[in-house]
Amino acid sequence: MKLRHICLALCAGLVLSACSGGTEKASSQSSTLSEVANSIVAGRKAKRNPPELPTLTRPLLDNLTVGSLEVIASKRGQTAYLIPEARRSGNLTVWRTGGNSQVILRDGVLIGTKGLGNDLASADASPALAAVRSRGGSAGQRVMYIRNDVNGVDRMSLSCEVHNLGAENLEIVERSFPTVHLREDCVNETGKIANHYWVDRRDGTVWKSRQWAGPQTGYLDIRLLKK
Repeated sequence: MKLRHICLALCAGLVLSACSGGTEKASSQSSTLSEVANSIVAGRKAKRNPPELPTLTRPLLDNLTVGSLEVIASKRGQTAYLIPEARRSGNLTVWRTGGNSQVILRDGVLIGTKGLGNDLASADASPALAAVRSRGGSAGQRVMYIRNDVNGVDRMSLSCEVHNLGAENLEIVERSFPTVHLREDCVNETGKIANHYWVDRRDGTVWKSRQWAGPQTGYLDIRLLKK
C-alpha cells in the first residue's frame, strides 16, 4: 500500500477508539482497523474523493487503546497514522497501517520503512542514536541501505554531526513536553541532509522528528501522538 493510502488506517482507528471507551484489546482493534480501512478504500475508489482526516484532540487520543504515530511525507504532501505492531529488544518499534505499510524506529530514530516504495531497508544511525540517548552532541558515520528499482539495495554512507540546539517546550495536541532540540547534519559526495529530533529531557522520548528516508521518499515529519 502506497503512502497516499495509509492515512486511512488510523482515521478508522480514531473513530473506533473514541466510541470504545478504551475497552477493546489492541489485537482486536488492529483487526478491525484493517477491515474498516479496506471498506474506506473501496468507497474512495468508487467516489474518487479522499476521506477527511480526523480532527485530533487530547480526549480522542487519550481514549485510544494503543499507541499512535503521525507521519507526514513532506515531499508528497501526504499524512499517515500508524499503530504499533511490535516492540522488540533494543527499544525498536515497528509501526504499521492496516495494509501493513511500516515505519521502523529505534529510540525514535528512523531505521527502516516498508510499503512506501524505494524503502529504507535498514540503517546504521549510530550518531543520532548516541545523541538522542545522551540528549547531547555526537558525530560519526550514518549508513543507509535503500531499495532500488531493480530489486536491489543501494548503500549510502554519510558523515554526520549532531548539534544540541537547546531546550524547547514542544506542544502536541494540547499537551506540552520539555524537550531538547537536536539537529543532525549529514554530508557525502552527492549532497547533504539535516535531521531534527525533539527529545524529552526527562526520559529521552523522541516526541517529534524530521528524518530523511531516502532520495525518493524524502523527509518524513513524525509526531508521537500516544506512547
